[in-house]
Amino acid sequence: GVWYDRNFLNKTLSDIVNKKSDSTAARYLWLADDFKKNAKPDSALIYYEKAADQFQTYGSIEEFINAYNQIGIILTRQDKYEEAKSYLTKALSTGLSSLDSNNLSIATTYISLGVIYSAEENYSQSLLYHNKALSIRTLKLGEYDASVATSYGNIGNVYLFSKNYEKSIEAHSMAMKIREKIFGKTSPEIIESFIGLGKVYKELKEYKLSIEYFEKALQNKITQRGAGHKDLAKFYKNISDVYYLMENKEQGNLYKSKAEEVLKN
Repeated sequence: GVWYDRNFLNKTLSDIVNKKSDSTAARYLWLADDFKKNAKPDSALIYYEKAADQFQTYGSIEEFINAYNQIGIILTRQDKYEEAKSYLTKALSTGLSSLDSNNLSIATTYISLGVIYSAEENYSQSLLYHNKALSIRTLKLGEYDASVATSYGNIGNVYLFSKNYEKSIEAHSMAMKIREKIFGKTSPEIIESFIGLGKVYKELKEYKLSIEYFEKALQNKITQRGAGHKDLAKFYKNISDVYYLMENKEQGNLYKSKAEEVLKN
C-alpha cells in the first residue's frame, strides 16, 4: 500500500481547514463591508461579528481587531457609545496582548475610542487616545503621511471642542502642512484643514482670518465639484455666518442666498 507521512497529512488538513475558514471569514467581511457601504448598518454589524468570530477561532488576530474596530465605528455612529466601547476595549486588550503595541490596527482602535470620548465631552481622555494613535502612525508611516495628517486633524477638532484654541491651531496647521506637501494646495484632502482653521478663528473672533480659510475651502470645493454643486451650500453658509457675526448683513445675505441657490439644483 501507499504510506503517507502523518505530519504531512495533518498539515494538509489544517491548510484545508484554514483556507475554508479564511474564505468563510472573507465572505462575511465582504458582505459586512457591502452592507456598510450601502447604509445598512444593522446587517453590517451581524456580518462583522460573524467574521470576527471566524478570525478569532483561527487566530487571525489583526483581522479580528479590524472587524471589532468596524463594529465600534458603526455603533458610535448610532450613538451607542457604551456598546461601542465594549467592542473597542476588547479589540484593544486583544491587540496589546497579541500584537506589537505599535500595530496600525491598534492605532485605529485608539482613534475610535478618541471619537467616543470626544462625543461624551471627556476631552482629556479623547486626546490621550488620539495622541497614542498619532505616535503609532508617525512611528510606522513617517511624518508625511495622510493618516498622520488625519490624526492631527482629529486632535485639532478635540482642542476646538474643549476651547483650547491655540493648541487647535497648532494641530490643524500641522495637518495642513502635511496635506499640502503630499497632495498639494488645491487637493480635496486639504479642505478639512481649511475648515478646521476657519472654525477656530471664528471662535477667537478673528473673523477676517476665519473668512480667509473658509474662502480657501470654498474655492477648493468649487475646483473639485463645479460651481453649482449642492455640496457648496455648507461652505457658503460658513462664510455667511461669519459675516453676520461681523454685523456685515449685506455680505451675510449674499452668501446665504448663494447657499440657497445651489440647494435648488
